[in-house]
Amino acid sequence: MKKKVIVIVSLIIIAILIIGAIFAYAIYKENETQEEQVIGVEMVEPDRIVYKDNQENYFEFFKGDENYKEIINILKKSIISYNENGTILAEEEIDQIHTTKSFIEFDYETISKNYIIQLDENNEQAVIRLADNGGAVVSEKIKNVNKIKNTLSEISLNCKPYKLEYKEMVSKNSLDGLEYKYQQQFEQINYKIFQVKIDNMDDYEKYSYICNFAFEEEITQETFDDNVLILTVSSLPKIDVKVNIGNIKYTYNRIENANMQYTVHLLKVSKIVNTDCIYNTDLTELESQIDLDNMHVQYDEKVNNLDSEVFMTDYDKFLEEYEETTTTISEVEATEIADKGFEEAERICGSYSKSTQIVETRNIKPNNFFIRKYNEYDKVFDTNIECYVFSRLDDMGLNGVEIYVDKRTGKIVGGGAFGD
Repeated sequence: MKKKVIVIVSLIIIAILIIGAIFAYAIYKENETQEEQVIGVEMVEPDRIVYKDNQENYFEFFKGDENYKEIINILKKSIISYNENGTILAEEEIDQIHTTKSFIEFDYETISKNYIIQLDENNEQAVIRLADNGGAVVSEKIKNVNKIKNTLSEISLNCKPYKLEYKEMVSKNSLDGLEYKYQQQFEQINYKIFQVKIDNMDDYEKYSYICNFAFEEEITQETFDDNVLILTVSSLPKIDVKVNIGNIKYTYNRIENANMQYTVHLLKVSKIVNTDCIYNTDLTELESQIDLDNMHVQYDEKVNNLDSEVFMTDYDKFLEEYEETTTTISEVEATEIADKGFEEAERICGSYSKSTQIVETRNIKPNNFFIRKYNEYDKVFDTNIECYVFSRLDDMGLNGVEIYVDKRTGKIVGGGAFGD
């Protein structure tokens, strides 16, 4: 009887030890997996996760959301290998995945190229890191694919679906040029290429006024429910656009025998696209096709030929004349001088109607608004000068230009454009 008890107790102890060993090994393997974790180490956690299902619907999940956390937690257990030197894929292969497959894409604002995690036919190409052209396989296989799919399907039931759609439009109206007073409202991409993102109807109407554009498709308030607009104003180049989840790529090509008018190009693109990440490519080739040197020379020649009797062309010489002068000119005399300043300002920032002109007396520091060469920066000089300040506005009263006429010497000592 005692022997039986001893045997039973021994078996129980052995069973407990075995179970304990199993638990210990499971914990060890879990910790080991965490130590070798890919996401958060080799792969930086994305700012946004985009999921594409098999019905061409796209869903987005942002960092900090509960759905985002659930997806990341599953992927951390599923992506367990990372190869920095994996198979290189061509751009066409990446396009094929984007077009035909169900996938997850890790999207970043600035810190990294995107990753595609394939959910269909993913053998040997499970996780791909995108490059400027094509990509590289960093993980050939992932675990728990069915669980990932089921989780994404459940989560996406209560999320807004998007379609990856975009449309390019060119205005029926061309421009002779984008006036200086409006250039500051765009991002200047390159020589005579200006771009801005529009995400509301009020801004669209403002830029419609600036660029006088007319498109075949009407843009309404509803357009902005699911779309963002990218407005590009350019001279000479032909514009080609390629849209992906994580970026938009613009390519420019010279049009032979094209005139010097500007083209107004509008891209209507789904909000699922990262419209904060826009690449403007092939600009070096574009620059080489444009006679920039000749343009610079022409611009600087106009500055060099300013009438020194009317404009301050040399600050040091002006200061000597200013300190030796004790008389002042009248506002009527200053008005005639300012007219010449507004004529010259057309070269810099466009023309403004004299009917809007106002004048006041202010202390002003001279600047190089009229005498700045093409490659020089804006400069303000140190001395305060009492001036007649003449201002003119555009039709909307939002933008304008000022001319500074020194009350002592009658010289135009600077000016400036202002507005939105």
